[in-house]
Amino acid sequence: MTSRWLRRCAHAAVGAVAPSVAVRWATDAFSSTRTYGLRPDDVLPLGAAHFAVRGDEDVTDGFAWNEGGGEGSALLVHGWAANSSSMHSLVPPLRGLGLRVAAFDGPAHGVRKGDQATMTQYTRSVGAVLDTLGDVRVVVAHSLGGIAAIGAVAAYTGRRPQCAVLVAPPASLGDVLERWDGGGLRLTRSLVEGIYGELHRRNGVPVSHWDLVALGASLDLPTLVLHDPDDAMVPYGDARKVAAGLKDARLVDQAGGHMGILMSRDVASLVSRFAAQHLAAGDGPHTHLHREGIV
Repeated sequence: MTSRWLRRCAHAAVGAVAPSVAVRWATDAFSSTRTYGLRPDDVLPLGAAHFAVRGDEDVTDGFAWNEGGGEGSALLVHGWAANSSSMHSLVPPLRGLGLRVAAFDGPAHGVRKGDQATMTQYTRSVGAVLDTLGDVRVVVAHSLGGIAAIGAVAAYTGRRPQCAVLVAPPASLGDVLERWDGGGLRLTRSLVEGIYGELHRRNGVPVSHWDLVALGASLDLPTLVLHDPDDAMVPYGDARKVAAGLKDARLVDQAGGHMGILMSRDVASLVSRFAAQHLAAGDGPHTHLHREGIV
């Protein structure tokens, strides 16, 4: 007998006598931030300095490289069940543009306490970091971090970034839930519907709220979408939906899978070039450089 089989049997038994408990159990599994068992040591990354984050109880600090950079900041937002270290390969190319590069571990991710979080918490934390830094010009987000990043930028009342890069983004949290394998649990339609309801309760908004295109619909934000057509975790169709739905976005295919794409030298080069072009364009009308064949 495997632990997965035992978990499934136990959950089925609980569901038979206490369906609401089974729903909460399943929602806990879906909301887990420790899917890969990642809980790194609280060690300052090489070359980085701590900065305090104001106004958020879940994320109280982050890391920044090139603190003396005078060109503003680039913010890296990691994916679900990962941590800030997954984005470190993008630090050098962004530092090379003269930017301060900032990253942080999301709520209940990385060095944070806990093993569950909500999209509301993550989006609030991204917003708190935007507000703390005050000069973010470039946002680069991976996977579900893209929904949190776009949601936070859309709600931000300060000076908005000049461009964004979304790497392997799911189109919506609902799409993620519908594809979820149950984490070892035997999912039924009624159980999935129960998870929708429990997530609504925990987030304070329905699951349908966490739709990347809907959240970013009002943004005039040049966006580069990078995705591997063979990504086994987030289908390529999600990236197509995101690129087609945002006002000013372009999709570029890149190999590497869902996580490996972050380590690609080609991705680092594309991120650097895209950011440099839009930083050079300043705060005036967007010149759509990436639509002219440069990226």
